[in-house]
Amino acid sequence: MSDENAEKLFLQEKPTLALLFIGSMGKTYASVISKEIDSTFAHTTRILAKMEQCGLIRFTFEGRIKFVELTEYGKEVEAALKDFRDIIAKELLIETMEKEKSGRNAAEEGIEGEGENTQEEDEKEKLKKAEELDPLNAEMLEKIKKLRSKIESIHEGALEHRDSRDTISRKLGPYSRDIKKLQNQIDMAESPISEAVVSALKDSERLLESYLKS
Repeated sequence: MSDENAEKLFLQEKPTLALLFIGSMGKTYASVISKEIDSTFAHTTRILAKMEQCGLIRFTFEGRIKFVELTEYGKEVEAALKDFRDIIAKELLIETMEKEKSGRNAAEEGIEGEGENTQEEDEKEKLKKAEELDPLNAEMLEKIKKLRSKIESIHEGALEHRDSRDTISRKLGPYSRDIKKLQNQIDMAESPISEAVVSALKDSERLLESYLKS
């Protein structure tokens, strides 16, 4: 496929969301991708077919299960898309901080002499907003939430189909690697990781272990 066609592919929302999701999961299913990007299964398979033609993804099999994962080239494109997204998030953070600074200056001019309690409340609010806007923590927490949702969904489906314990373990086992991958990202992060992120990952790990042992 030509570079022009690849460019057209990633100027669309669904393919971009699909590639970023595949990268965040490491290995996943077409049906899961379809739900994640809010697309029909048929449209999702067409997107994946184009990605495969571009050399961005490959399909692998474990028994009868067909997985989708990024190629090395796909990982390079994912990194570029993440860099672009982070640039946008950084600009948003800078703009927000400038607005907050402007608001504080106006408040200081009009409300001089307020007590220390008000200042402490303002500082807490700023810290809360900074944490909410931090791109890395927001991205990590979103990955963990999505991973937990997939684990719960697969387990619920397995129970509905009355799958055996071995079948449940085979379906959920790969997600242990996903949790370890996220833990490695937290351990290697250059900036501080929120306690909420760490706690969410631990909760997801305990949930997965309970499903695998049940």
